[in-house]
Amino acid sequence: MRCLERYTYKELLGPVLFAVVAFTLIFVAADLLFMLARLLVDGSVGLGTIARLFVLGLPRIVALALPMSTLLGILLCYSTLSASSEIVAMRAAGLSLVRIMAPALIVALVVSGAAFAFNDKVVPRANRRFEEIMWEIGKRSSPFIQRNLVLKEFKKGTLTRLVFADTYDATREQFRRVTVQEFEGGRLARITEAALAKWDNSAWLFEDGVSYNVVDGDRVVSVRFARQEGRIAYTPKEVSRGALSPDEMSAWELGEYVRRLKQQGADVTKLLVEYYLKFAIPFASLVFGLVAAPLGITTHRASTSRGFGMSILIIFVYYVIMSLSCALAERGSISPMLGAWFSNILFGAIGGWMMAKKS
Repeated sequence: MRCLERYTYKELLGPVLFAVVAFTLIFVAADLLFMLARLLVDGSVGLGTIARLFVLGLPRIVALALPMSTLLGILLCYSTLSASSEIVAMRAAGLSLVRIMAPALIVALVVSGAAFAFNDKVVPRANRRFEEIMWEIGKRSSPFIQRNLVLKEFKKGTLTRLVFADTYDATREQFRRVTVQEFEGGRLARITEAALAKWDNSAWLFEDGVSYNVVDGDRVVSVRFARQEGRIAYTPKEVSRGALSPDEMSAWELGEYVRRLKQQGADVTKLLVEYYLKFAIPFASLVFGLVAAPLGITTHRASTSRGFGMSILIIFVYYVIMSLSCALAERGSISPMLGAWFSNILFGAIGGWMMAKKS
């Protein structure tokens, strides 16, 4: 029995790797290479930069290809086993269909775990560096400068501090023309204005400014200063997160950013959808495994081209449903978690029903 299971794992490896390469090449040719070729033709970027952009662009494509590759690889493997009557032989040897399909689910689960780790650790860093290079070569505005910045700080649901800044420079970790309003008991207690605010290891240092203190609710006492420590709770890294897209953040970073925005009273519905997608999309590998294994056993004489076509159809339907459910979640019609996970729930239920029917 174990010998047959090891044989199934071995047969799965080839088709899954083939599918990873196939989908990666398709996306590279359709998206990444086309964009890099245009940059090269423009003459503003050298081959070295093009090579760096190519390497940095690959993780995003591989992460997208992994769930699709799981579907195609498992479908091709079990279609081949069925066509060559090896499934019949395994059943004759005493293996149930559940045990025959178990290696596919284990492989899909491993791919899901690997996809999540890859999506969370490698892809955001690569995307961030890719965007930085694109901005550096002048194709987009600077990623390091935020203008007309507003930060809110809350304590137990009560607004305690408002920070306004004309600009924030992430590379220098400094605000320019910054104003801080502090509240006590719901009333304005202090206003601090400064030409510059710099981060100094553990605190913000305000330079060339004036502080207005409200005394007894009606009198204002002003004090000018050359340099003093400012009261801003956010670190430079937390301020900079506002300039990053969800694709450039790990799940933890995005979760922390959403928490901060919630404290500021901002609408975080769209960001919550993106946050839950960081878990839902890698998990799609397992969902596709649930669908592909019984479907592969059903299609006894599926060729590679037919299996590829069937995979494309399933993937298309999956992502159309995901797009619709996410759009509904962003509108507030359904919860962000349900919007991100609806396709997985639906296809997982279909795959579970197909496996139960087969067994």
